[in-house]
Amino acid sequence: DPVSPLNAALAGSRLLLGLLLAVAVIAPLEVSAQDSVQNPFRPLTQSILNAPDPADWLMWRGGYANWGYSPLDEIDRDNVGQLQLAWSWAMDESGAQEATPLVYDGIMYLPNPSDVIQAIDAVTGDLHWSYRRDLPDDVYDMVGGNARTNRNVAIYDRLIVNTTDDDFAIGLDATTGEVVWEVEIFDYRVNPAGHSAGPIIADGKVISGRSCAPKGGPNACVIVAHDAATGAELWRRRLIPAPGEPGDETWGGVPFED
Repeated sequence: DPVSPLNAALAGSRLLLGLLLAVAVIAPLEVSAQDSVQNPFRPLTQSILNAPDPADWLMWRGGYANWGYSPLDEIDRDNVGQLQLAWSWAMDESGAQEATPLVYDGIMYLPNPSDVIQAIDAVTGDLHWSYRRDLPDDVYDMVGGNARTNRNVAIYDRLIVNTTDDDFAIGLDATTGEVVWEVEIFDYRVNPAGHSAGPIIADGKVISGRSCAPKGGPNACVIVAHDAATGAELWRRRLIPAPGEPGDETWGGVPFED
């Protein structure tokens, strides 16, 4: 059944990038690449995140409903066979590729392994900017190599938001890639808390979690909220109960520090 591969692709967010690359051949965007550069950036509000334009892909799995597939209907069983490569882009070679790109107003924001983020014109494949974090040499010895994988970034207001492999939260200017704010979550040498999932945005807050590996210690197993505009930490919630806290009895006497 020639439709089955399409259904599988739409259901799998890892294949979203391939669909975005090819869709321009069948249905080119109404704005040209030149127009997308000249048009001013529209700050992305919570109301836009709540009801995104079907042409955009604003978070991991597309939206808060977590459908993982696009509501657009221009590709169907009658024309799917016409899909062909429009452009290609070589991603960073420093780790596994499990990224879901974001698309907003014709620009694709593409997370790469090892804290590399790129803004690419979704019509032409031209690079607008690239951010590469200057990571310490020992970071993956501490947090583990799986932390190289970056599955998603988030977008809010005028910022691309990410949590980094050396345990910072950062906000980048969506038009230039310049760092707007940067806040340390942990000293990665003291609490090596790795992660491979990026943040999500809720009510103007950047919500992010850690991988909770024993090496990081129980206090590193947290969900943290930062103000998306400033990076200020708003709260953090530890997920492993300390002695005397509700749920500690379910650990069967395992020492809290372990």
